[in-house]
Amino acid sequence: MYTIGIVESGAGLSSFLKDCLPDSLRPQITLVPAADLPDDVPADLLVISPDLREKRVYPTACQALLVPGRLSPLAGNIPARWAVSYGNSPRDSLTLSTLGDNTIGLALQREVVTLEGDCLDCQEILLPREGHTAPFHVLACAGIQLLLGIPPEEVSVLPRTLPCAGEPGENTAL
Repeated sequence: MYTIGIVESGAGLSSFLKDCLPDSLRPQITLVPAADLPDDVPADLLVISPDLREKRVYPTACQALLVPGRLSPLAGNIPARWAVSYGNSPRDSLTLSTLGDNTIGLALQREVVTLEGDCLDCQEILLPREGHTAPFHVLACAGIQLLLGIPPEEVSVLPRTLPCAGEPGENTAL
């Protein structure tokens, strides 16, 4: 079971993740607002939303940090074993390579280490766009899956209908 902390100003990324993370991950993860993470237990993964407006963030420590490249100065304030950036800069580890009407191309521009310690090589990942209008949320969702060890060819951001709170399979705190 992995604890994934979400740092965001609103609920945009949380809502997107609830709708688009694959069902196969649900038993393996718990999504928690960063403010609700215990101080004494590091999160496995801390995800900074691309919509974050505050510049001062003081969440708990984490094993891995997934951060928008434009907010990478925050990474220095967060105790993490390693950080992976996402965005549209050539310096970001995970970027958009193409944005078409029907597909979104993602580029893993440098090696990335998963939470299990496996190494992912540079590569392109092509995903169906499915009407998504928030490409940075797509990057965050794909980045989470890659860091959790989902093979690149199995990464999915297809929207789905969620069960109501309290139904079997609903284990997110967000």
